Formats: sequence, structure tokens, C-alpha cells
Amino acid sequence: MYFAPSKGRLQKPKAGMKKRSEIEDDLVLTMRFQFNPKLGIDNPALCLGEDTGSDPEPSARFCVLRKDADGGFAFYLRKEQEREGHIVRQVMPGGPAYLAGLRDGDQLLQINGEYVHEQEHLRVVQKIKYSGSRVSLGVLDEAAYERLRSSHRSPASVLPSFLPDSCPRPRFYRVKNEGRGFGFTASATGGVRGTFLLQVDEGGPAQKAGVPHGSRLLEVNGESTISITLSQLTKKLQRKSSHVVLLVLEASAWDIYESHGVPLSAALAETSSLPYRTRKLHLVKGTQGYGFLLRQEKCPAGQGQFLREIDPGLPAEDAGMREGDCLLGVNGQSVEGLEHEDIVSMIQESGKQVTLIVISNEGDRFFSEIGLSPLLFYEEAILNHSECKNTTQITTDTPSGPGHTDPQVKADPAKSHSTSTEIQRNEE
Repeated sequence: MYFAPSKGRLQKPKAGMKKRSEIEDDLVLTMRFQFNPKLGIDNPALCLGEDTGSDPEPSARFCVLRKDADGGFAFYLRKEQEREGHIVRQVMPGGPAYLAGLRDGDQLLQINGEYVHEQEHLRVVQKIKYSGSRVSLGVLDEAAYERLRSSHRSPASVLPSFLPDSCPRPRFYRVKNEGRGFGFTASATGGVRGTFLLQVDEGGPAQKAGVPHGSRLLEVNGESTISITLSQLTKKLQRKSSHVVLLVLEASAWDIYESHGVPLSAALAETSSLPYRTRKLHLVKGTQGYGFLLRQEKCPAGQGQFLREIDPGLPAEDAGMREGDCLLGVNGQSVEGLEHEDIVSMIQESGKQVTLIVISNEGDRFFSEIGLSPLLFYEEAILNHSECKNTTQITTDTPSGPGHTDPQVKADPAKSHSTSTEIQRNEE
């Protein structure tokens, strides 16, 4: 129940009660004391309110969020010029984030036990999106973060417990079917759902792919195995397929994640285990433009933006662009889910240079198979600010709900000079 204060109205005294003045009530409540110059102030009330002159020690808060019926966490994560790291904004009152204790202005430091303060913003956003139905966040309120910065301390110092760098991470393995299966069997430990250990056949496809014997199975082709039975898992693996993608964890590491209360998901996977990686291209426009064509084409995920007709010797080729690359981001912003015309305008409005995040056509198909965005595993290469000034000036504002982007730049499609599927090379 909400209690509103009285707006100056006084209650009438009940019958039989003796009316007292407000001054008399005040005198009764006031404690008298004597000041002794030799002993100093001896008023206990003043001692309790004494300012010690020191601020409280900054302390991280840990919030466990569960997705709502719409599949989101109901808050925004923003990269701002005035502050380092990742800032929580627009926490919806009554939503999962608010109920878990997240507040506007909080500084995000940790996701599922992993320290992310210094990680690239796009990747941090994707980690939250693909953490499953539950995510654990470690945050500092804005005032505490400023005190921490003024004392030149690392934000990691206020996290009492997070996954050490030496802790094994889940790894992806792509196992081929050589005609006799995938070369491993799974067993449920103690008959419990979702607790599958893998026995790897000697010399079989799984061993060739590097799958550790006795490891714990977490996902098959992007689908979690936590809540399925052994019979259901067997049916999944018996489907006719040329290959299968497994997400596994070394059995010895399981207790570490449980003791830290870290939910295991693909968001924690070791990036070096992936067969395909994203690439960052920095293009400086020449007299003949950038030298590439951007096309909207059908792909396993629906519609994608692909780079075509790369001219030899022009900036696109020099930056490392390859025929058929799929475009994922422009100047630090994800383009997933955006209209073709808006993406064209983002590139054109970059001026003399632009930074693109891309992945090969084969890599795009691979991530579509496992139902993940390649940006989940994107790691930004360190660039010289003088080489790429636009990158440092971009403010990314991305909601943490899946399948949604909120670009800062909304361009006028009439300025893009594009058709529904194709734009001309970026020339002045």
C-alpha cells in the first residue's frame, strides 16, 4: 500500500482528549543537555549524526534476472562518451531487471561470473541476449563507480567472486558423420535429466574433432540438453546429418561453475574453439569510392546483407573484404534486424571512413545452424584513435531483449540512392 503524507491538514482531537499545543509536544521530545567546555560536547544525538569524513567502501550488487513473457529483461545497455564501460539505462518499473534490483545508471561489471567491464560493447550485449532465460549481473551504482575511479582502483577489485581466467570455458566442436555415426556415446549420470557425459570412441570422428573424453554435454546444434531425457538426446543424434555441433565442458570444471552460481550457456564459450570468426574492417574512402556493392539476399536466418563485386585495388579489398562476406555491424552498431535502406544510410553518413564487422558466408551459415549471432563472439581489435575517429564517437544504445535493435542513426531512405536489394558503390 502507498502512504501519502498529509498536506497540512490537522486531525481534530477526539472527544475526551485534552488538546495540546504543538510547542508543548516539541518540548517533551527535545533532550536537554549541558555543555562542559572541559569535556566537550556530550549530546549523544549529535555524536550519532557526526560526519566521519569517509565515504562507504564501494561494493558490487548481484542481480539475477529472468526473462519476462515477451522474452526480454526490460532494460537498455548503453555505451556513453562520458563514462567507460557499459551503463544500465531505462529500467522498466515492475520489469524483470527492476524487480531483480537493477537501477538506472548502474555500471555493469560482470555477466554470469565473467568480468566484462573492458570487453567490446557489442559482444557484451550479445552475452546478455544469449544467456538463456536467466542471467546473473554484477553491477555498481553510479556514485560508487565514481568513487572507485577517483581512487584509481580497478572495478574488478569490488567483485568478491568471479570466474578466474584459468577456469576452463565451454567449447564448440563440429563433428562430422563419417558414415558410422559421430564416434561418441552419451550417458546420463545417476539417471538425471540433462547431466550427460560423453564417451569418445578411439579414432572416431569426435576424437578427431578434439572432443575430450568424459566431458559434459551442454548443447547440441544450439539446443540445450539440460531438460531433455537420454531417449530424446539419442533421437536428436540419430537424425540424418553430415555433421553435428556440440557445446561441451570439461567435467572437472563443472563444480567451479556450480560453486560460483554461474549458469552455463553458449555466451561463456571459448571463442578460439569456433571454426569461424568475425572480422573488423576499417575502410577509408578513395577517389573511386569504397569499391564494393551491398546486397540484401535470402539466407538461412531470413534476410541478410552481403558484400559483393569487390573492386581490385580499392579500399574494400585493401581492408580485407571478401566476396560474399555477411555484414554484421557498422561503426560499432549491430545491423541485425535493420532495414536495408537504413544500413546504406549508416555507411554513407560515415563520411570519409567507415568501420564494418563482417563474417564469411560459410560462417554465417554455421551460426545460423546453431541459432546464435556471430556478434556474441566478436572481439574488437585495438585500433589507434587517430586511424578511426568515428569508432570512438559512436554511442550504442541497444535493448537487451532478443531480436531488437535501437540504432542511434535513423536515415532518410530517400538519401540512400538504393533499390530494395542493392546500392551503388559509395562514391561522392
